Amino acid sequence: MNTQKKAAQTRFIVAISLFAAAIISALALTALGNRTDSFWIANKSLAPGTEITESDISLTKVALGDRTSKYISSQTQLVGSYLIRAQNEGELISINEVSDLPPTKRAQQVPIAVRSADLPVDISIGEAVNIYWVPESTMGGVQIGIPEVVVVGAYIRSIDRKSANFSSEVALTISLFDSQIIELLNSTVSGRLVIVRAMA
Repeated sequence: MNTQKKAAQTRFIVAISLFAAAIISALALTALGNRTDSFWIANKSLAPGTEITESDISLTKVALGDRTSKYISSQTQLVGSYLIRAQNEGELISINEVSDLPPTKRAQQVPIAVRSADLPVDISIGEAVNIYWVPESTMGGVQIGIPEVVVVGAYIRSIDRKSANFSSEVALTISLFDSQIIELLNSTVSGRLVIVRAMA
């Protein structure tokens, strides 16, 4: 009889312990979910490329739960950074919406196609290159214009040599600054591009 009584007492203690643990866990989760932290918001509508000043932003306390890592907290200094995306007044600033680099110095990926004969056969991903524009010859064999340097200090991000199996062109992805993109794209309207390995 004593053994049954002890077993019953043990089960009761275990049940009480589990119940208490469940309550504590629930309270802890609720406390974490309701915890507020300070995050940066825009004081006014801001355009992409804006250099953030003290008057552009302020702190607000919000409870973001598991979304905390997506936004910029008060622990991060934002003044002097640049916006990548337009920001509405009162909107929380995401970690993906700012950059330490101004637009003219921010790298972008641009796809281009060049003739297989117009790039080094052994060029590889990650190499620095300079890009030249070469005018096409006219019907009479006269070349209008002279070759020009279009981009200096770009990088090869990808090479698709398989595309040359179906045409004479190789597809490339070039990494370069925002300020260089328009000039590169303009050079693709006529003539051809020549990829030259940049020597250190």
